[in-house]
Amino acid sequence: MSSLSYNIRPLGFNSQCIDFGEWIAILTLCLAPLIVHIVSGAPPPSILSHTLPQWHDNLCHYNPTSIVWRYAAIADRRIRATHWTHIDLAASNAIFWTERGWDGGEEMIATAAPHCLRHPDHSYVRIFSLTSLRTLVTTLQGLAALYTLIGSLLGLRVNWIGLMGVDMIFYPLAVLGLLRLWAGLWLTDDFEYGLAEQSTKRYPLRSLSSSKTFGIETPITSSYEALDPFLSTPSRPSEFKSPNRSIPSIVFRLFFVLLVAAFTALVVVFLTPMSMSENISFSVTSFLVGIFYLFFLLISVVLYAIYFIRGRTTSTLIPCISSLWYKIYTAVLFGLMVVLIVIASVETGKLPNGQYASVKMAVPLKCNEFSNWATFSSLSNYYIASPVVQEGRKVPAYPLPGAGSPKNFTGLTAGDTSGIGENDTLLDDRYLLYNLTGFCVGNFQEAKRK
Repeated sequence: MSSLSYNIRPLGFNSQCIDFGEWIAILTLCLAPLIVHIVSGAPPPSILSHTLPQWHDNLCHYNPTSIVWRYAAIADRRIRATHWTHIDLAASNAIFWTERGWDGGEEMIATAAPHCLRHPDHSYVRIFSLTSLRTLVTTLQGLAALYTLIGSLLGLRVNWIGLMGVDMIFYPLAVLGLLRLWAGLWLTDDFEYGLAEQSTKRYPLRSLSSSKTFGIETPITSSYEALDPFLSTPSRPSEFKSPNRSIPSIVFRLFFVLLVAAFTALVVVFLTPMSMSENISFSVTSFLVGIFYLFFLLISVVLYAIYFIRGRTTSTLIPCISSLWYKIYTAVLFGLMVVLIVIASVETGKLPNGQYASVKMAVPLKCNEFSNWATFSSLSNYYIASPVVQEGRKVPAYPLPGAGSPKNFTGLTAGDTSGIGENDTLLDDRYLLYNLTGFCVGNFQEAKRK
């Protein structure tokens, strides 16, 4: 009878050989995907109210679920648009805080138009702009992480370690950043919306009964209340097709939610062994990474599916962004991130080959000996440490040809070394170790043969 067994290794302190300079580099690698994802995906809010949002209101915009939703909603709005202008671009990218709370609906394009202090020159992103640079960085990070993750599943030789260190815990988040490409042409931060007082200081009120702001007719009086977004609402016919009546929109939403579901499936593959009779081993870090992304992606894909089916994509802000449960979910998600960084930092150790993993080396090497050893691995998860011989030449270690799967792993080549023969001739000797069940610790030395 087949059985599935999970082996989670005990939490241990493995980072004693990492110095301060290395920690700066490691934490930079760790936080870079997270920072790029948040900074690129969550613009500052546009305040159209005399009250400011609380910190817990702002926090929800940095939730990866909210960021990915925003990418999908902007792309979907552009697909449904019958007429797209630079004002549509500005309002679709803005996050409006009004007297009623957050609002990213299509009606805000007309409502917020009188309060637009600065707008883009075109209806698409400028190639040479900060937004384009953010998209480029996000894309390069995502492609590098995607190659590493997919390559590890296909058995390619990539710098991926299943028992990952703190430097790799946000790699999957970098892959999700690729979803930004769907809205890449219509993402911009070249706009500004402000309060009535700010608008009046820049553009003094005129004694007219009405005016047209970017082609939208709006009544004007000499009072500040005339500029309140919900006391003066411009009239403008809808220039967007209904989500459930636009075939291209339906196809896009279906494909988008399937992509997020595919990311979720990759996490399930990571947490599940290839065979049900196989045991699977995790460090605390690698197991928490899998649980974290499974938790985040499952909630995201369920929310997207529900709102996509109901056609609630007319807002660039996820509809539940002001809900209490969503705020709690966001706080839990960021709390898990902090816990993950702390635990991964404790467990991360340096391998002899310079990589980092959340596992203690079976060969007990001292910190000053790491530069004299190198690790090699077969296509399985079995590793061996071999010394580096003199003159900077490493001793290779690999399975014998025809050894087959790890279950039939009976021997390996321990070293190729050159020595000086009796007549000062170079000798190439190969040392074979058979029936190896552990690690061979020692020093290989080149010496004259007698």
